[in-house]
Amino acid sequence: MHINDVNCAGPATVRRLGRAALAAAFVVLLASGCASQPIGERPASDVRIDANAVKPSQVSRREAYEYHVLAGEMAIQRNKRALAAREYVAALEYSNDPSLAKRATRIALFADKPALAYRAAGIWAEAAPDSLDAQRTATRMAIANGDAEGLRVYAPALVEAAASPDMGYRLLADVISGEPESADIAIEAASALAQQDSDSAPAQYALGVIAMRYDRNEIAARAAERALALDPDWNDAVLLQAGVWIRSGETERAQALVNGLPGNDASRAQYHLALARLLIEADEDDAALTEFERAIALQPDNADARYGLAILALSVGDLDRAEIALTRLYENNDRADDAAYYLGAVAEQREDFVAAQRWYQRVENGGHAFDAQVRAARMIYMQGNLPGAQRRLTELRDVYPELVDQLYAAEGQLLYEADEPRAALDIYNHGLEAVPSSTELRYGRSMAHERLGNIEAAQTDLRDVLAREPNDVRALNALGYLLTNHSDRYEEALGYIERALEADPENPAILDSMGWVQYRLGHLAKARQYLERAYQDFQDAEVAAHLGEVLWQQGQREAARQLWQGALDDNPDHPVLRETVNRLDP
Repeated sequence: MHINDVNCAGPATVRRLGRAALAAAFVVLLASGCASQPIGERPASDVRIDANAVKPSQVSRREAYEYHVLAGEMAIQRNKRALAAREYVAALEYSNDPSLAKRATRIALFADKPALAYRAAGIWAEAAPDSLDAQRTATRMAIANGDAEGLRVYAPALVEAAASPDMGYRLLADVISGEPESADIAIEAASALAQQDSDSAPAQYALGVIAMRYDRNEIAARAAERALALDPDWNDAVLLQAGVWIRSGETERAQALVNGLPGNDASRAQYHLALARLLIEADEDDAALTEFERAIALQPDNADARYGLAILALSVGDLDRAEIALTRLYENNDRADDAAYYLGAVAEQREDFVAAQRWYQRVENGGHAFDAQVRAARMIYMQGNLPGAQRRLTELRDVYPELVDQLYAAEGQLLYEADEPRAALDIYNHGLEAVPSSTELRYGRSMAHERLGNIEAAQTDLRDVLAREPNDVRALNALGYLLTNHSDRYEEALGYIERALEADPENPAILDSMGWVQYRLGHLAKARQYLERAYQDFQDAEVAAHLGEVLWQQGQREAARQLWQGALDDNPDHPVLRETVNRLDP
């Protein structure tokens, strides 16, 4: 929700309340013993009353309602979001007006007060049973709060409020998916609806979709069968069945099912496009590429299919296939900015930095515009022109003043990679003068401090990042690794790395850190397991140094030498690798 959504009606609402509400406010203040102190001198948190504090004998329900709305509007104008949420929800004690409940819900959501928002949403849904917006909001909040009883009320109301049962069940499937902790109550609510509406194919379809998204494949399979039995010619039910078969490993069977769907070329292209998306969700990338190509063969001007093909091909490293699709999109002016950005990525992966710079500079609009310009500057650096890259990043600070922290961070990173940590430190310091709250800049500065040997300063920056963002995975891993390398506080280091690995369990950099701290703790077998996993996905020289040292200490010295030699062939001057080899096998 945007801030303008909260503020747009503020002054007008205050004007509408007028003198009567102001009088009511003073009556309440007198009744609560606060008249001796002017409102303007009281702390903001005190300029309010609880709903229960209003006694009908002292003020009318209308006056109490108007007071709370007025107090809420005043809080909004003073940017006191939590106070505004409390006052608006308190006003609902005296009115079930749907507009008031809707506004109270949105204010509470904006204030990050989920309990107040859910309370207001429930009143809104009850007061406006035909409002799809109200029922959808209440349903979404019920699933987010894990409220099974609320979901049993709001889910059928959502379906009922939709323009058609088909639309309602589709919407329900979207709203109550995506909350893993609430999977059981989501499936329970959908199952109840499917049982009550047993002759409805859309009801069975919704249950199947929800069950499949929560990996409850047996439930999904039964629901798909019932949906098809009720409406054998419904293409969406066919696609649901195909999705179930894909999850069961029967990819060819699913493809054959979709191939048999009737319709014109444009319709059949959409079916193959939908199947491709199901295959991507199941990590069946090769089969998904085939389905994208079938969709394009049926409908050559289908930009979505061509774009999906390009991005998937790029993600699996098929650069030629990606380039062909992206070039066609760019030439047809279909998603041209996106196509240019990814053509830049293709050229960058091929280390054709001149072509990459040219493509990135063609991106003028869209979500990739800023990143493309930063990457274009990086391509200048990759061509050996660090001063030119710095000049370009300086120019971009004038174009994107709201993103100066990211531009300073990008420049600092280039200097760090160029082995100029002192210059990088200066850039990070300049950036933090402009944006003191930037955790990105503070993280970058910690790396520069470490390179310069300022270990305490590096720790201070990383701890400050974690004080601001306790779950920052990079900072958790970096601090754990720093403590492992520059102290004997291995148990403390282990704690940080465990938190990072829990958040990102397949990250090879974190696996390397975990392996290295286990080595420092003397757990050679554990260390080797983590380091082998890291090296399998990330054949980096530093990981090779660590894994080789563990192998060496386990007595497998020839295996360690072979590993180090292979890494040295590609990285002859890597400082960590060279130090490890010289120390252990001079």
